[in-house]
Amino acid sequence: MRAPLSIVLLLLLTCAFSPAAPAPASVRKWETIEGCRFATDKYFDGDSFHVEYGGQTLIIRLYFVDAPETDARLGERIKEQAAYFHVTEAAALRGGKAAADFTANFLSKPFRVITSRQLAPGASREQRYYGMIERDGRRLDAALVEAGLAAPTSEIADYPDSAGGQKTAHALRALQAKAAQDKRGLWARASVAESLKDALKPRLGVFGGAPAPRTINLNTAPAEELSSLPGIGPKTAAQIIRARPLKDLSALDALPGFGPKKIEALRELVSF
Repeated sequence: MRAPLSIVLLLLLTCAFSPAAPAPASVRKWETIEGCRFATDKYFDGDSFHVEYGGQTLIIRLYFVDAPETDARLGERIKEQAAYFHVTEAAALRGGKAAADFTANFLSKPFRVITSRQLAPGASREQRYYGMIERDGRRLDAALVEAGLAAPTSEIADYPDSAGGQKTAHALRALQAKAAQDKRGLWARASVAESLKDALKPRLGVFGGAPAPRTINLNTAPAEELSSLPGIGPKTAAQIIRARPLKDLSALDALPGFGPKKIEALRELVSF
């Protein structure tokens, strides 16, 4: 039996104007905003700041990293950050100011924002969005970690592709291990042993732990990937490749330039 025409039309109209099902959380639309400028008249710190573009303003919270606080009222957070870097709370606050100055300098020229508009939690009443900042081929999160002014978090960002997010997180941990080894920024006051030990541990992000980090296989990784490890340059990477297959870390002892501290710094970063 055919349905009356009026009922068919009603069903078609209902379907046409019903709200679409929401996209899965894992499917995000990423956008790249060019020619952004830093809003110097707004509050900011090392990892959170106002961005202006096309007559609009956006508050960006950096993916991947956590810079020390600049507000002395955030006592518990400052205490946690001071313990992580093995410095006093006063030194952690000074580190927060140094990170904020570093970020302001990085953003002094036009830059690119990459974001999926994922909301970032925080005490501010204004909405903040996670994002990445690029300028002249460099990312701000990596530059902060390399300077010893921020710590990688364990939260893996909802990167445009998951493999890219894992690779970025791993590269940041390697940069931090190198910053600790070279005693840059907040790592300057920590002992080398403490610096390297903690630099290999990702900070806990606001959403809890993340999957175990990917390690670099010393027997299969290309020279470029080996060179991202702390203390490993192109020449050392070539030595590792020539010495393959390597059974374990003790095999590195036979290679020029490897001592106990350098080998220990690689323990959590490599596999065989």
